[in-house]
Order: sequence, then structure tokens, then C-alpha cells
Amino acid sequence: MDRENLTRKVLPGIVSIFALGMELITFPPWDTLSYDGALYIDIARNLAVSPANFTYQGAYMMYRPPLYPYTLSLFYHFIHEPLSQLTVARLVSAVFFALTAVLVYLLAMELFERPVKGILASAFFIFNALAFTMGTRELVHSEFTFFYALAIYLLYTGRKRKNPTRVYLAFLSAGLAILTRYTGLSIIAVFIAYLWFTEYWEWVKRKEYWIGFALLLLTLSLWLYLGHLHYGGALKPFEIASRAVTADRPVSVSTFMEWLFKDVGHVLPALMVLGLIKQRQDERGWLLISWSIIGFAMIMTVTHKETRFITFLSPVMGILAVEGVSLIVDGIEKALELAGRPTKPWKKVITVCLALLLLIPVGESAFHLKERWNITGKYDSHVLRYASEHYPARKLLVSPPIYTMAGFYYPGARVDMILHRKDVEKKISEGYYDVIIHKEPNTYLNIITSGNYKLVKEFYNGKFKIFIRKNLGAN
Repeated sequence: MDRENLTRKVLPGIVSIFALGMELITFPPWDTLSYDGALYIDIARNLAVSPANFTYQGAYMMYRPPLYPYTLSLFYHFIHEPLSQLTVARLVSAVFFALTAVLVYLLAMELFERPVKGILASAFFIFNALAFTMGTRELVHSEFTFFYALAIYLLYTGRKRKNPTRVYLAFLSAGLAILTRYTGLSIIAVFIAYLWFTEYWEWVKRKEYWIGFALLLLTLSLWLYLGHLHYGGALKPFEIASRAVTADRPVSVSTFMEWLFKDVGHVLPALMVLGLIKQRQDERGWLLISWSIIGFAMIMTVTHKETRFITFLSPVMGILAVEGVSLIVDGIEKALELAGRPTKPWKKVITVCLALLLLIPVGESAFHLKERWNITGKYDSHVLRYASEHYPARKLLVSPPIYTMAGFYYPGARVDMILHRKDVEKKISEGYYDVIIHKEPNTYLNIITSGNYKLVKEFYNGKFKIFIRKNLGAN
């Protein structure tokens, strides 16, 4: 018994070290940066100066969820160099990835009470292409996945152990998940569906759930107040975020599924479906069904969809994948029994071997997706870094696709976008901007005809052009 307890205490540490180690070994290069990631870092810098300054270029960015930028700002009080800040942002994601891997193990242990299943569930999570890739990106998804999974874990264990404190903490974690990514609102539907399936309307009579919802609202209250203060309405940040997504390029469910299979492969989704088929109408089954189906359905209702948006489902995908493997092994066992060759003594070995075999294509998809993400913003980064090192500026004009990245490489500078606006054209005609970075395809406005700027550098066959004010000079 002592040896068993020791194993249970040591395994979570092994899982976290392995998960973190895998992310550090495959850490992205400096020259890959996403538009959203640069924006979060830009905001976090301002928060490090003033906790209420949730802005970029003087505009409040509250349509972006706050928790990740606030997390980064804790480190940006004493880390100021841009590339070091980028490294910190990715390390934060890696740490939350490792913590989530431990959560998957712990939840699988609660569900199945078998360490082997816990380890395998963690492995399927770690090598889930979406979780693995987002685990070292300067984006919200890794932190969001952690708080979402933590809320599920605490609710399930709180009910299982009849521990109201865990239930309260589950709702607090749910609030933090929402503050990490607004699609975290789906967790409210997951909670209600799970409680209804398991207790029908009896849960409404229990005070711990009402206290829990009050705590969730309390967690959101400060952000709602800031929304009222700066956006003219408590719910305005959510409304504007929804409007921004709706205005983006629509993506159909069929197109999304094509992208998903390209990113994660076919093995993991197939195992997840088999895992769902295996579920019974009990506590465990309703938890996994509510979490996976409702969480996925909520994302499918969004007009603009990207595969990374379902990263938060990677923990339940890992758990269901193990259930899928078990269903296959059960089928093999029955077939062999009918053939007069029982496999009972070897069932655990067969399960582990089959899971490891299936992890190979799952892992291949993970490494391929990470490599594809490693070229995101590569050319932009090269150009902007070169510009920032050779042409210092306090006022910049850049093409819209590199708007946030320009702010990343030029901390503290005023950055405007090359748009068909009279005020922008006027500033160009007056020589207001120190440096202009143009990326095709984009209008030149009056940059050339104004006579105030000279072309000093072209990159990638003219796709990028750097102009400087004629009296500026170069370092």
C-alpha cells in the first residue's frame, strides 16, 4: 500500500516534467510571432506600467480577455527586452500546458482509478497537436485550457467527495476560464448540462451551486465594471468580441472539420468518437459527454472558426481517446474468447501496446502542426527586427497585418495603420511618421508622392518596403 501511494504521488510529477520537457525541446524560434500574440504582449507591457491600462496605442482592448495579459504583466515589471518578453510569454504557456497534463492524469484517476489509464490519457493530451502546439505559443489557449479543465475536475471531485469547497473553487476556476477566453462562457452550459443529467432539477435546491454561481459572477465583476467604465456597458467587451468574430471570414462546419483532420489527423478524433460510444448514462459518462459535445457545439456556433479554438477540449479528448482504446481492446478480447483464446491476463499489456502504437500517428500530427506554426509571421519578424535595429522611430506607419507586431518590436512608439483615411494622408504629407513599413498587398496612399519619404530597404522581392523620413537618417 505504501508503494502504491508513493507511485501515485510521484506519477503527477513525472507527467509534468515530461510535458514541460517536450515543450522546451520543441520551443519555437524567435522569428515566429502571431498577430494576436503580439497584441497580448503589447497590452501586458502597458499593464506592467499601470494595472488599469488595458490598451494598445491608447485604445482600450477589452474585447480581448484579460487574464493572460495580466499574467504576463507580472513578469514584464522587470523584463523589458522584446524577445525576452516573447520567451516569457511562451514559457507561461508551457507551464500551464504541463499543469494541465497533470490535471488530465488526476481526473482520469478519479474517473477510472487506474494509473495506467491516467498516464495514457495524459500522453494523448500531451501529443494532441492543438495542445502541443499552443503549449509554446504567445496565446491564451494553454492558460485557458488549464482553468477550464481545473473547473471540470473540481466540480466532479467536489460532488464525488461531497465537498462544497471544491464546488466553490470549481466556479471560481470557471470564472477565470471565462476571463482567459470569452468562449469559456460555454463552461456554464457544460456545468448545467452535467448537473441536470446527473441530478435533474435537484441540484437547483442545493445552496452550494447557487453560492458557486455567485462566486463566478463575483470573479467577473471587476471586469464587468471596467467594461461599463471604458466601453459604456458591463457586457460590452463580450458583445464587441462577438461582433469582431462575426465580422471575420465565415468558416463552415465542414471546412472546419477538414482543417481539424489536417491538423490533428484522423486517429485522435476516431478514438474520441469510440470513447463517446463507450460511455454509459452515469456520473462519468455524463461528465465526458457534456464536456466534449457541448464544448464543441458552442464553438461550431461561432461564425469564424479556427482549429486552435477547440484546444480547450484537448483534455477530454485525451481521456476519451483512452476509452476508445479500451473499447477496441474489449472487442479484441471478445473476438479471441469466441475463438477459444482468452486474453484476460494480457489485457493491460494489449491496452498499453495498442495505445502506444496509436500515439505514433497522433504524435506525428503534433510535430507537423508545430512546425507549420513555426513559420507564422516569420518574414514579418525578420523585417520588423531589422527595421527596429537600423531605423529607430517614435512614430510609425505600417500595413494592417503587422500593426500589433510593429508595436512589439518598437515598444513605446506610436503606430498607425496604412488606411484610406484623411488624417493618415495628412500626416504623411506633413512628414509626421519617422518610419513607414509597407507590406503587399496594401495601398501606398501618398507615401511616394508626398516627397517626404525615401525607400531604404526592400525584402522578399519587394513584398516589404521600408521608407524613412528624408531628414531622419539611419543608424
